[in-house]
Order: sequence, then C-alpha cells, then structure tokens
Amino acid sequence: MRHSLRIIYMAGGASYTLNPLKVILESKHNLVHVYTKYPKPSGRGKKILTNPLQEFLEEKKIPFSYPKNFKSEEEINKIINLKPDIILVFSYGNILPKAILDIPKWGCINIHASLLPKWRGAAPVQYSLLNNEKETGFSIMIMNEQVDEGKILYKKVVKIENNDDYKSLLNKLIELASFSILDVIENFVQGIIKPIEQNHKLATYAHIIKKHETYLDFNESADKILGKIRAFNPNPGAKCFINGELVRIIKAKKEIFKKNNCKPGTILDNKLLISCKLDGVRPIIVQRAGKKPLKLSEALNGWKIIPGTLIKSKLQ
Repeated sequence: MRHSLRIIYMAGGASYTLNPLKVILESKHNLVHVYTKYPKPSGRGKKILTNPLQEFLEEKKIPFSYPKNFKSEEEINKIINLKPDIILVFSYGNILPKAILDIPKWGCINIHASLLPKWRGAAPVQYSLLNNEKETGFSIMIMNEQVDEGKILYKKVVKIENNDDYKSLLNKLIELASFSILDVIENFVQGIIKPIEQNHKLATYAHIIKKHETYLDFNESADKILGKIRAFNPNPGAKCFINGELVRIIKAKKEIFKKNNCKPGTILDNKLLISCKLDGVRPIIVQRAGKKPLKLSEALNGWKIIPGTLIKSKLQ
C-alpha cells in the first residue's frame, strides 16, 4: 500500500510483546502511541519494577501511557485526538469498551495465540500443551465487545513438536505472527482480505491457570502429567512434594509399562521413575527448593530418594 497508517499499540509488557512493536517501528507506518499495563509491586520489598516493554519505550523515547480507565471521557478523547487508523492489541489483558473499539478507522486488531474459536481466553498456549495437541496456531481478528469472538482476518497452523514447552511454543507463535501482522493489516485495509465470522458453536475456552492446577497428581496418565510439565515451563512450574520438599519437574519423558501394580506417585527405581495411573514418567531436569535447575543425574548427587517413596501433590 502507498500510504502509511497511524497505529496505536496496546500490550501487557512482557518481553515477547516487543516483537510486534519492533515490526511496526521498522515499517513505513506511523506508531503514534503505546499503551501498557502499570507495573505491579514485586518481591518481598514490593518494589515497582518496570516491564520489558516500558524499558524499551523509555530507551527509544517512544510516547506511552498507562490508562487509568478506558471508559473515561479523558482517555476516549485522548485516543480520538491521536487519530488512529488501527489499534493493534496483543496480550494486553484489558477489555476495551465499545467507545474505544469504534475510534480507529479500521478497528482494533488483536493477535491471539490459538486457532479461534478454539481456546478463547487467557491461556491458549498452555491449554494446547495440557491437551497434548499436535498442532495449534495463531489468529488475527477484528475485536468486538466479547472476549476473542471477533471476525477473523487470518489464521496460521503451527505444528507442536514433542519437545515444545510453553516458552518455546509461545516464541514460535509470536515470531510467525509478528512476521505476518503488517501484511494482514495492509491487505485488510486494501480490501484484499475479508473478515470471516467465527463458528461460535465450536468455541472452547482456556481459563486462567490457577495455582492448585500446577501441582502434579500422579493419579493421572503419564501423558496428562507430561502435558502439565510442558504447559507450565518455565512459569509457574509443575510441582510436587518429595519427602516433604517442594520440587519442580521442568522436563521429563514417558515410559510405557506393560503392567504396573504400584500406587500412582510411587518412585520405582533409583533414577526417579514415577508410577502414574497409566504408564510412568521419568524426570530429566528438576529443581529442588532454593536451588537451580539441574539434570537429574546431577540433582541426585547427595539427594537420597529410596524406591517405594510416595510423591505427594500436597504438603502433608
């Protein structure tokens, strides 16, 4: 397209939200403003820490702000005065009211890390891994007042490799989405791409992961356990208690049993093979409380675990 677009970018502030921003900055289009989330107090001292997006914006002297209330007349007028053609939203976490959605000439466009209408909601990448799916993807859509229900402009399927975890899969999706986003926007503005309604009857939902869900209950199949380990790495981590000590299992592999009469959660050998409801799981990388992640062979040096020990999902 010949003319440049005026773009507002809205993102939560994690390091991965820099990718689409950098694509805009390297293009002919005009980034007029960035909105991010106000940093929350962190750590024991409850210090206010800037997020990676804010640090980048300050370094590059790019104008940004934290919206107090998108429903306020002041904020609405501010965005109107910026005269955006597009508002691009990625991993922002704030619901935009209709008054904001209606401002840009071509609407508000969102990058979502699943093949909508599958896995609408806050944790689509984790849910793809929790369900041991072989493929996922990303969607680029025009936002409406409902969460992840807008018309689709573009979707791309991405294969999930056996060694993918949350971090690697998310990075893969972001890289591909960032590569595609400007072509999609430009083709939409030029009328080459036509928005397509989602089939709402096929919708599934990826709810926010709750803390109790990150603890491993080995009274499930090995496949289910591996799905959790991959989905929660690196954060918040898949956890269990071994001899009363909190342990994160960062990477593991499945071992198939022809027959297993042991109670789920039982350690079966001196290399930490764990019995599950179906088959077993052998950790590859673990992290003990207060220590750094280690390969299992290194972690077991000086760490005596007797076969027959029962692993717990709760501290008892």
